Amino acid sequence: MPVLFTKKPDCNTIMGVWQITEAVDELEQKLALTDAEKLVLDSYKHENRKKQWLSYRVLINELQDELLQVHYTDFGKPYLKNEMKRKHISITHSGEYSAVLINPVASVGIDIEKISKRIDRVSSKFLSEPEIEFLDKDNFLEHLTICWTAKEAMFKICGNDFYDFKKQMRLFPFRFSQEGLIRSELIGEQKSISLTVHFERISDYYLAYAFLMPDSK
Repeated sequence: MPVLFTKKPDCNTIMGVWQITEAVDELEQKLALTDAEKLVLDSYKHENRKKQWLSYRVLINELQDELLQVHYTDFGKPYLKNEMKRKHISITHSGEYSAVLINPVASVGIDIEKISKRIDRVSSKFLSEPEIEFLDKDNFLEHLTICWTAKEAMFKICGNDFYDFKKQMRLFPFRFSQEGLIRSELIGEQKSISLTVHFERISDYYLAYAFLMPDSK
């Protein structure tokens, strides 16, 4: 199917979500892949991984009125670039969904994750005790999934600058809901950065995203 939905969190930022129902060949026909990109695609052994990789590239093209290619920094952080300009981008995919967040000036982060018990098994590795304490006991797994996607989005904003989910990423208490905002903080050695993470539910998944203006760093 085409784009599930798009939205503009602010005047510069655009987000899109794609629900993957196409076959690999169908998605590939929507793109003009370079030889290097074809090699990357062929390196994936599983069909679902190929479809995820292709779908977010199709989605990027759907959201733009110009052609910019996906590039990566040495730390694996993606960005968009052509001969004239460069833009910030964050990419995520899980199961049948892929999503992207694009901004020309602000660092961005986005993550989507299916509600799953496996997140509970690693909760102590990415949440502090105060964060675990504010989780809704009646909706524990869903609330936990929101926290995981929020911290993944925060991590993607800064790439290698902030990497310890438990010690350097702080989520202030927030009520469980299907969508909302989370006040959060990236804690560095020299300074801390406050930002707001947006989240919303899509079927059995939660999506979280945030952006950081250059003067906030």
